[in-house]
Amino acid sequence: MDDDGREFMQWIDVLAKGIIAGAAIGYLFSFTDMMAPGKAVALGGLAGCLASITFKNRQDDRKK
Repeated sequence: MDDDGREFMQWIDVLAKGIIAGAAIGYLFSFTDMMAPGKAVALGGLAGCLASITFKNRQDDRKK
């Protein structure tokens, strides 16, 4: 696999992990009855996506 393909797969891996972790935390938050489970999972997934993008960018900056 070339460098572009490898970098793309790293982004997909990081995003998938962030979305899954965020959605899981959102679902656990829904047990507090402060928010509906569907809404909590969606917002958690979005937050996880944004957090994983930030994490990957900071990780890439440290390598340079």
